[in-house]
Amino acid sequence: MLVFDMQVVDTVTIPQQADSGLQEAWRLGCTGRSVEALMLAGKILAEATARGDSRLAAQCDTDIAWYCFQTGKAELGLTHVRRAVDFWKLTGEPREEAYARAYFGWLLLELGLPEEAIEEATRALDLADKAADLKAQSLATNVIGIIFWYNKQPDRAILMSERSVELARMIGNKTYECWWLINLGGAHSEGGYIAQALGKPEEGRRMLVQALELTDQALDIATEIGDSWAARICLGNKADYHSHLGEHEKALQCMLRYQLFQENSYVRDRQQYLYTLGQIYNNYGKFEEARSLLLEAVDLIGDGGSFDSYIQIYFYLSQAHEGLGQFDLALEAHKKYHQAYLQNSAERTQQRARLAEIYYETKRLKEVADTQSKRAETLEASYQKLQEETDILASAVYLDALTGLYNRKYLDSRFKELTAEKRPYSIAMLDVDHFKAINDNFSHMIGDQVLSAIGTILRSQLRVTDQAIRFGGEEFVVLLSGAPRGAADVCERLRSAVENWDWSEICNGLHVTISIGVAGTLSAKSPNTILEIADQNLYAAKKSGRNRVVS
Repeated sequence: MLVFDMQVVDTVTIPQQADSGLQEAWRLGCTGRSVEALMLAGKILAEATARGDSRLAAQCDTDIAWYCFQTGKAELGLTHVRRAVDFWKLTGEPREEAYARAYFGWLLLELGLPEEAIEEATRALDLADKAADLKAQSLATNVIGIIFWYNKQPDRAILMSERSVELARMIGNKTYECWWLINLGGAHSEGGYIAQALGKPEEGRRMLVQALELTDQALDIATEIGDSWAARICLGNKADYHSHLGEHEKALQCMLRYQLFQENSYVRDRQQYLYTLGQIYNNYGKFEEARSLLLEAVDLIGDGGSFDSYIQIYFYLSQAHEGLGQFDLALEAHKKYHQAYLQNSAERTQQRARLAEIYYETKRLKEVADTQSKRAETLEASYQKLQEETDILASAVYLDALTGLYNRKYLDSRFKELTAEKRPYSIAMLDVDHFKAINDNFSHMIGDQVLSAIGTILRSQLRVTDQAIRFGGEEFVVLLSGAPRGAADVCERLRSAVENWDWSEICNGLHVTISIGVAGTLSAKSPNTILEIADQNLYAAKKSGRNRVVS
């Protein structure tokens, strides 16, 4: 017992009450009542701060970060989680730091900052491994899986998500199992969308059916444990998968059931419900119903939500107006969609600026961590195999966020290695034909989707020994191993794949081709010289009519 200002303070009872309060907040957050959870944890945080209880405050900050993610308050979540990370690192508690860093990574990804998210997620997994905490490993592994999904690498996303679900089941954590199953289903759906776009409808259908099965499992658990937040996500995702399979009635049934779980929802949920249902009605050809829902979503924009939501709302609204023959209104909605996209890009640039100081410290700590001892050798062999998959992510500076390919910095590092190698290789220089016209005529967001799709095509068409790099803007470089005489054939396959891709999936009337210049070690020895020759051949390909390969 302590006495402050003539008031008796029970130093045993207060922490017990606070711990009980945090447990209650977590229960609320796991049953779809995240706003209440956020308010309760915030109250406990204020009391802990007033008493000078730094450890309890850090626990509150960690949990609040998650509730902020659930309620769409990512930037507020970053403020709390950064404090938590600093405290757990200072006190040397790797388990708690792992949770905080995993949430940190997830929030950064929510803000469209995948490079920074990668650093935090891999650091979280390192800490979870060192703490030998299965729950923290499950969380961190799941976040890494989502990063792979974001970067359109579904195979790796599935691998990591499967492991996160397995770990959740090992510890008997139904909440984690439910949440991670949702993401595993999402990774399968991404694989299905890519397969469909590559002209593989059977494979695409198979993966979407798997996505539905996994999401059904998650929905069963969400219903069992009373998690209405997870149930809403499950039903919205199921509706999307059914819609892509052409099963519009089933999609509508999912959205009808969605309404049963709308208690304790908030603006972001309502917006997502409205534009998802609007998208389904558009696909169904019921444009009047879609327009009505999407106009209601527009009315909610002033009440909150994210720019990502605004973009979706205006995009689907323009489709609904077009379907109704209201072309002036369709154009107006499309302009707002384009403005929202540009505003979103500007906001993310500002977010990067606001976070710059934080990342200076993060990178400094990472440099220190890189000099420390290797991971404990006691990790099971099967998990070590999965851990190797995350090494790619540890090199965050080498990934291009938009396309999921390597970036210019990676090419520079490979050129240093190629200078010392004796094996034959070729370099291809790719450029998207008339890319400026695509941006001008269809919007910069469509242009970004084109670049992202080309990244997907390159990954799917190249051999495992080849490497694709986004060189800058609409230019790409491919490092092709083996005898140079076969490089032109590989490039012709790439050119054909781009030309035959179903670009209408991105936008009606869109057609994309690429020009390619190739050179190899038969032409020069220095990689920089070979690249210059490839660039000259690219110029020749464009000058002679585009949509061709010159070697």
